[in-house]
Amino acid sequence: MAASFSSMRMGINPMTGEVDLVIDPAGSGRGRIGIDRTAATPLLLAIGTDRRADPDDVTPDMLTALPGQAAPLFDRRGWVGDVILGVRRGSRAWLYSRGKADEDTRSGIAGCLDEATAAIADYHGITIDTGAVWLDQDNGVLLGSVSALGITATTRVTVL
Repeated sequence: MAASFSSMRMGINPMTGEVDLVIDPAGSGRGRIGIDRTAATPLLLAIGTDRRADPDDVTPDMLTALPGQAAPLFDRRGWVGDVILGVRRGSRAWLYSRGKADEDTRSGIAGCLDEATAAIADYHGITIDTGAVWLDQDNGVLLGSVSALGITATTRVTVL
């Protein structure tokens, strides 16, 4: 049986580069929420949203904190519903924003993308290929990608 997807369609705004809900024209100046029956929207949401940091993760702000300094209130990011539902969504790639431009960071981000898409792969019984490559290692610019069923979504991660 083929994987079946049905979600509100998300797309990338070409002017801003931001992901937003897609409204399909319906006539008379009105629109309807677009429906996506592909893996594109789940993949975009998985890699484009911040997953809540695990309790043992060191957040970027704490890398430069003084000894004994407490973490800011919303330092762990993510969706607050993760705590209630016990289901983590999104990617922890944001934790590498103060990482070094080295192989450990590249492989860590690739691992975060794999973690972010694992639930989609399990639920739909599909294979999702993930990876991360340096676009400009000297300036700390990395491109993470996830691919499934002929669709590829990418995210740009900048590190120190």
